[in-house]
Amino acid sequence: MTDDSSPDDTDWNRIRLNTRRVTSDPSLVFQAIERDPANLHVTEASRPRAFQLIHALAEEAGERGHRLGVNTKTKHPRLYLQVGDLRRAVTLHEEYDKIRHEPTPEETRRLRRRPWEHVPEYDHVPSGRLRLEIAKAGYNEHHSWTDDKRSALEPRLPRILREVEAAVAADQEARLEARRQHEAYLAEQQRKDEERQRLWQAALDEARPKAVEATRRRVFRAAYDAWAAAAEIRAFCNALEQATSPDDDPATVRNRAAWTTWGRAAADRIDPTAGGAGLTAVPFDTTPGPDELRPFIGSWSPLEPRVEYRYE
Repeated sequence: MTDDSSPDDTDWNRIRLNTRRVTSDPSLVFQAIERDPANLHVTEASRPRAFQLIHALAEEAGERGHRLGVNTKTKHPRLYLQVGDLRRAVTLHEEYDKIRHEPTPEETRRLRRRPWEHVPEYDHVPSGRLRLEIAKAGYNEHHSWTDDKRSALEPRLPRILREVEAAVAADQEARLEARRQHEAYLAEQQRKDEERQRLWQAALDEARPKAVEATRRRVFRAAYDAWAAAAEIRAFCNALEQATSPDDDPATVRNRAAWTTWGRAAADRIDPTAGGAGLTAVPFDTTPGPDELRPFIGSWSPLEPRVEYRYE
């Protein structure tokens, strides 16, 4: 008793086709495309020859060490040619001829009644000629070969595959060159970063002692000015006390005493040598902050190795 069912209808083949979503197994490739030829852009009349062309392409590719595969992850199976580790999409199209449209009897009758109606001037009819397209590395670019008057696609398959091999080799070389250029660019950027870091660090190392010295001078000068001011205030208070007169009334004496007391207290508050630690409370060895470093570091930022734009 014979089984008339197609091999594709068996449970085992359905499992294989569904499990192996990308395959170059010839039997699975042909089964997938014949079951769902939607991505073969050919008329039904041209499908038998399209299937034969796919078989011939797979055989020629195999002889040259390549593989024709199918991707069933997409809505409809898509063919691809694998050359080395690179895959290139494969599509088939049927060419259409543009011929002058001959109005049908129905169109002729309709035009007599409604002459303003549009009737196409040309028809596009399937020619039976096939066009093979194999994708390039670039986006939406492909190699294309078409049946012509001299020869069909089938006998040209060896030459077609040689052209694809040359294109893939060129793509690989271009990819390697792009990688070399990118690596050279990264190396140059790293060199520039390291040089910028070196220059910034050198400027920072040179600026730090200058900033520390400037801070010491500023702090010391402020302390000296405060000490001198305190001494002058005390001298002034002494002069006020000495500027007395026997004719001073008690209110004048009390007022003078209040001012001199207040003045001496003010002198004590600003005198770095009186009372508290004063200047000795300020560390002699300090770490300058960003604002202290800026006057000595040129156009560099005191925080990171970059140029800092400042508004004068």
